[in-house]
Order: sequence, then structure tokens, then C-alpha cells
Amino acid sequence: MKLKLTFILFLLPSYLCFAQSKDAKQQEFDTKIEVINQLAREGKVMQAIIEAEDLKTFAYENFIDSSPNLKTILFKLNFYYRVTKDAQNELKTNIELNKLRLNELEKETLSYKESLKNLIGFYKVTSNPSEIIQMFTQVNKSLLSHTDAVLDGRLNDEKEFFINQNILPYFHLFHSFAYKHNYKYGTFNNLLVNNTLLTKGALLNTSKDILANLRSLADTDITNKINNYINEKEFIALQLSLPEHQRVKEFYVRRDRLGGLESELIYLYQQHYKDERKQPINWRRTALLENEISIEFTHFKQFDGEWTDNVIYVAQLFKKNWRYPKIIPLFEEKELRNQLNGHSASSLYLTRGSKGQQINASNYSKELYNLIVSPFEDELKDISKIYFSLDGILHQIAFSALVNNDNKRLIALYDLEQVSSSRVITLKRTLPTLDDALLVGGIDYDFNAEGKTKLFSNQPSYAELLATKSNLSEDQLKTTWPYLKGTATEIGRIHELLNTNSKTSKTLINEDATETELKAINGKSPKVLHIATHGFFFENNSENSEENFEFKNAENPLLRSGLLLAHANYAWQYGSNPYERNDGILTALEISNLDLSQTDLVVLSACETGLGDIKGNEGVYGLQRAFKMAGVDLIMMSLWEVPDMETVEFMNSFYELWLENDDIRQAFIETQRKMHNLYPNNPEKWAAFVLFE
Repeated sequence: MKLKLTFILFLLPSYLCFAQSKDAKQQEFDTKIEVINQLAREGKVMQAIIEAEDLKTFAYENFIDSSPNLKTILFKLNFYYRVTKDAQNELKTNIELNKLRLNELEKETLSYKESLKNLIGFYKVTSNPSEIIQMFTQVNKSLLSHTDAVLDGRLNDEKEFFINQNILPYFHLFHSFAYKHNYKYGTFNNLLVNNTLLTKGALLNTSKDILANLRSLADTDITNKINNYINEKEFIALQLSLPEHQRVKEFYVRRDRLGGLESELIYLYQQHYKDERKQPINWRRTALLENEISIEFTHFKQFDGEWTDNVIYVAQLFKKNWRYPKIIPLFEEKELRNQLNGHSASSLYLTRGSKGQQINASNYSKELYNLIVSPFEDELKDISKIYFSLDGILHQIAFSALVNNDNKRLIALYDLEQVSSSRVITLKRTLPTLDDALLVGGIDYDFNAEGKTKLFSNQPSYAELLATKSNLSEDQLKTTWPYLKGTATEIGRIHELLNTNSKTSKTLINEDATETELKAINGKSPKVLHIATHGFFFENNSENSEENFEFKNAENPLLRSGLLLAHANYAWQYGSNPYERNDGILTALEISNLDLSQTDLVVLSACETGLGDIKGNEGVYGLQRAFKMAGVDLIMMSLWEVPDMETVEFMNSFYELWLENDDIRQAFIETQRKMHNLYPNNPEKWAAFVLFE
């Protein structure tokens, strides 16, 4: 009982308790804030700064455990220093704000770790499963309450940190217990599946949701702060894509300014929206028909008396009228990695390709089927449609190409629909239209710098680069991106097809398909955005660290994946392009900063656009995550190098079928099935593409 009580106390972290008593000190603080506000309204900013600095000292002396008071005065000082262009003091307050945030995060994490330690202590000494389930359920309820508050009130990086560091270890412990007992407790399986639905896609409720809600307040000051934040974020993303020695002098000042603006926007959001309540997540709300099944794949790190190195994958299945979901163990991650060894599409291809990844060996497809699907094969009887949500390295698998023991591929047996989470399967799912499309392809990647004038004086010129070729890596000197003839044919056919069917479509081709032109759709994007080009993805590999190549070395996975647009070869070889505002290399990080919320579908007709780092339960951190963060609902992308001419055939068929039946999801399924019938032994020609919601 003592362990239980201790744990529950730890489960109420002090960082969430912001209530303050209106004592004399607090009243004195509030009065001085009003004085400072009045001075600022009268235009006496310098006097307001003097008073605010005094009040900051007062706050540190009297409210060291009350971050709202400290934040309030630091936000004001930060703004006044920004207005008066006092960069040194602005930087100082930004550093103080960021330190305050980091201290809060550290306290929060320590609290969760201590709570988990106590829960594990309880678990180790308790042999009664019903008692364990009761405690785990109680703890889970508290975790979900805290998680809702955090996901609603923080921006992306802090959300990710919170989920991965504070929440997932608990969920892994719960799964480890259920796994040990072969998932025989139905009510606890409910909890596990609902937790999966929470964490999958949790971070896709992005910063833009916070910003949109703040904009809706129609407060001029808040709107200006949002605009400043967006500008700084775009600036930092652009600077991060440059080699460190070529970044502007004020980079670090503005990076810290971005941190200060983030802190302020989060605080404003929490003040205005902290009392919102949401409907609890429940797998039973999934709108399945009688002949449909949903499969949530997930993985967890195993706890077996102590934390182990085993990462176990399971399939969580449910149908329309089931009382409880079924959870079926599949494999350890190392087993799947061994299967993928030599077959994975995780290395960079320099062309969209004429050959395609050779994955058509029947033993490979069957081995993967036996590892992933066979354990729950009996549950697929009388099923016509499978919704599935992948997790971890399963994102690298083309499910439609898997072959069962009767030599039949899954695409021939079932309608397959990939979703980010079963939560998207609702009664009123959006059906995108083809009324408005922007088609990008047939791109000229070369750039002639001779005779051009530099826009950025801190970056070396073409002549200077030629004189210092020895500083460039061999890969950079050799690598250029070739013109893709098939992409010009592809968008030309689609453009003609749409126009013939009275649909509006525009094209960006050759030298007009620039990064600048594509970014210009920010906030006014088309319903359909189709980009046919080269895509790239670099794994986080320390062996690349000596190369002078920012995209390989970047810590942020959103900088290690992207799309190539007009004139990209120059920056790809030399690290940057001082002659153009944008260098033609559109990184996933830059995409994530765009507002594409009006776009229903993005088609990435390029190689390996579905790849990226595998992190937590959020899947692939690459282009797919970037476009989701930008507000796009549906993404069509590829898992490996795709052959040029068959891709043209695939895309043309997809748009034809979409125009025929107005159902984008069914059009994709029928296209894969059609291509499978044409090339039954060559899935490299069609299975790479996945439609992801």
C-alpha cells in the first residue's frame, strides 16, 4: 500500500500546478505589471524597460517556483528590447526564457522517471495480475490526462520529447506485462490499443493547430507575434541547410529569438485554451463494416524484470462488433532487420531510375509474409478490406507485394488501405477532388553561374569554389542530378487528361520549377500537388561526419530528406548557391514550415520519398511527416527507387481511374491491382507507391 501511495503522489508532477495564491507579493507584482503596460501604451518604452528590469529582479527573488510570473516579465522585456533593436539584451532575455523552459522540461522528465521507477518497484513485488492491472489502469488514466494537456499546449519538438521520454516507457511496461501473459486480459487490451491510437499521429496535431487557434482570437499583438515566429522559423530552416561557416552572423541570435517566441506563443495558448476538453480516444469509434478489419502494428521495448534490448512487434486487430481487440505477437525487431538485410531501400539512389529495386524474389516476399502476416492469417477469413497502420521499420515494407503460401500477393486478395492511425476511419471521410492541381516535373537541375551576381556576400562565388575544389568531397564533385525525361511525359499527360475533363491544372516545368515558385503556394496551395522529380534521403550515419556535405551530416532528420527542384545541382555540389534566393534543394524541414492546409493530396513521384528516420511511434520522420506537418491529408509516395516509364504508366492510370469514380482511395487500389496484373512478377514496377492518410 505504501508503494501505491508513493507512486500516486509522484504522478502529480509539480510542474503542472500553476495555481497561485493572491498574497501581498502577487498583488504587488500585478500592480507593477499594470504600471509597465501603461508606460508602454504611452510610448515611454525606455522607462518601461527600467521598471520591467526591476520587476524581473523582484520576480526572481519572490517567485522562483512560479514560472508564469517569470515568463510574464521576461516576455515583456524581450518584446521591448526587440522593438528598440537592442539585440544584446533581446538575446539575454531569450536565453533566460529558454533556460526557464529547459528547467521545466527537466523537472517534468525527472518526475516521470521517478514515478516509473516506483511503478516498476510495485510491479516487481506484486504477483497478482488483477492487482497489477488495476494499478496500471489507474496510472494510465492519469498519464492520458497529463498527455492531453501537453499535446494541446506545446510546439512540435517539446511534444516529441514528452511522448518519447515520459510516456512511451510506461506504455512499454504495460505491453511487457500483457505480452508475458499472452494478451489474455481483454479489458487491458482495450487500454493498450487506445494508447497506440493516442501515440500514433499524436505529433501530427502540429504547431499550426496552436497558431490557427491563436489567430482566431483576432488579437493584433498576438497575430504579429505569430508572423514574427513564422518568419524566424523559415529563416532558421534556410540557414540550417547551409554549411555552418556560410551562415549569417546573426544566426545564433535569431535562433534564440525563435526559442523566445515559441515560449511566448505556448504561454499565450495555455492562457486562452487551457480548459478545453476532448472526447477520449477509443478504438470502438472506428467506422468499420462487417467485412473489414483494422490492424494497428506497434512495437515496444521489453521489460522482463529489467529493461532488455528486445524490441517486440505485435499486431492489434479489431473488427466492427468485437467486444475486445486481439493482440498477436509477431517477431523481434532483429528478426525483421535480418530479413531486410540486402533488400532494404534505405540507401540513396541518384536517379528516379530505369531499373527499380529488385525485390521480386519469391522467397523474400514469402519470408516477410510468414513473419508479419501469417500469425494473424486466420483472422482474415471473410475479410475483403484491410486497414493497416504501420510502425517502426515496418514502414519500409510494401505490403501489397507480400506473397502468401499459395503464391498470391496481398493486393490480389484484399483491398489494402494504409492509414496513419485507425482514428482516421470515420463515417464521413473526406473525398478529395481533382478540381485544382499543380503539376511539377521535367525539371532542369543544372545552373550556370558564370556572369551571375551574388545575392549573398558571405558565400563563396563560383570562381572561388573552383579554386578550392580540394575542399569538396569526392561525392560532391561527381554527383549531379540528371534530367528525367519521364517526368515531363508524366505531367504532360496528366495535364492534358485533366484539361480534357474540364479540370483546372497548372504546370511548373524546366527552369520555372524553382524552389521559390513552389514555396509561393504557401497559404494558397492547390487541392492536388503532384511533384515528379528526384527525392533524397540520408540515414543518420556517423561515418559521413568527415564529409563537407550538410544534408548527410545534419542531426535533424528533416534536413536529411527532400526534393530536388530547378538549379539544384549547383548547391548540391558546392553546399549553397549565392546567386539565388533559394538553392533548389527543398528539404523536409522547409516543407514542414509551409502552410499547405488547402491541399488534399500530395503526390511525390520520386524515389524513396517514403523513407526517413524511424522514431518512437510516429513512424518515418522524412517527407511524409513534413507534408503532414504542413497540413496535407493524403500523401502518395514511394519506398524505393521507382522505374521512370512504369511510373508514368502508374500515374496516368491512377488519375484516369480517379476521374472515373471520384474515389481516390479506390482508384489507388485499382491502379496497383491493374499494374500487378500487367507485371505480376515485377512488383518493383508498382509496389513502391503507397497512399498514406
